[in-house]
Amino acid sequence: MLEGESILCFAPDPWSAIWRNRHHLLTVFAERNRVLYVEPRTYLRETLQALLAGRFPWRDIWRERVTQVRPNLYVYYNLPYAPISGRFPLRELTAGLRRHSLRRQMRRLGMSQPILWLCRPEMSDLIGQWGEKLVLYHVVDEYSAYEGVADCEAVRRREEELLRRADVVITTAPALYERKRAFNRHTYLVPNAVNYEAFAGAMRRDEPEPADAAGLPRPRIGYVGAVNAKLDLRYFSAIAGAYPTASIVIVGPVSIPSEDEELRALRAMPNVHFLGQKPAEQVPYYIKALDVCLLPYKQNEWTRNISSLKLYEYMACEKPVVASDVPAARQFAELVYIVGSPGEALPVVAQALAGHPEDIRRRQRQVAQENTWRRRAEMISDIIAGVLEEKRRRA
Repeated sequence: MLEGESILCFAPDPWSAIWRNRHHLLTVFAERNRVLYVEPRTYLRETLQALLAGRFPWRDIWRERVTQVRPNLYVYYNLPYAPISGRFPLRELTAGLRRHSLRRQMRRLGMSQPILWLCRPEMSDLIGQWGEKLVLYHVVDEYSAYEGVADCEAVRRREEELLRRADVVITTAPALYERKRAFNRHTYLVPNAVNYEAFAGAMRRDEPEPADAAGLPRPRIGYVGAVNAKLDLRYFSAIAGAYPTASIVIVGPVSIPSEDEELRALRAMPNVHFLGQKPAEQVPYYIKALDVCLLPYKQNEWTRNISSLKLYEYMACEKPVVASDVPAARQFAELVYIVGSPGEALPVVAQALAGHPEDIRRRQRQVAQENTWRRRAEMISDIIAGVLEEKRRRA
């Protein structure tokens, strides 16, 4: 395991957001290294809107904040008074203020020559500013395939630049690995994983169900994770209509626009329950409360390039899983039910409710035990050590 290093991660979401692979990995790395998680840079318009709407107190505009959230793991909140601006000279002024502030906090924490951990194509401008010994680019999605991206080609160009400049590229899915390795010979496949002890431990412990799930009628058929544009909401609607006495449970933050017609129709169904985002330590108990778990992804370019963290968590809880036909599910075709459409899901859900064979549960448990975040951190540690050694030899 990597030890005695400083890791500076520029993240695309707040630490308090739904936990993703970087949250899990950095938590493991913080056991032996110092980690600084930098929350997303804010933009001038967003900052002004927040101030005018009262969502951000004026008295806090000059505050620098660094919070310790775990031993050796700190979160840096970007300066409200130095948002990103697209115009000269304000753009250069606020960028300089952000650099000065973050460098000061790094010195205070005793961080030097960090491993620079980048998570998005547009972050290439951050390279070379922190005295970093290594640049790691962590690719978890095909970002040009995100819904709402106005210029896919521009995203691809920015990413190609970052791929070429990085010392290490970590990809989470085979399709991503095949595409990205053309731009960097130090490209590696490190799929997502699970905190096995947390999820399997929740299944073993005899604790009350979460209060907002305990009163919901069984059977409970649900999904736990981010509710965003990669989900096919028709699966939830079809299952809710076909199983009116069942509870359709959806746990996680919703980032689909509230005016979306499918979302509005789904919210109107009496047996569909949106329970919202939950703390990471509570997530295993919500999965435990379900009888059948859903992985209802759309079939598109985005979902063809994902490694489903949620699938590993479902399997750690030994739950029957009904998944749409995407590569992440096909990888475990013998352990999950795979369907091609919402209509196909209806009889399969009935089959899953009828029973979950012990041999499938045992193999799910084995897969989860073999795919933990600690093992993934060890893989990344070996990769980093090898590349650092190569850089030393060249120097």
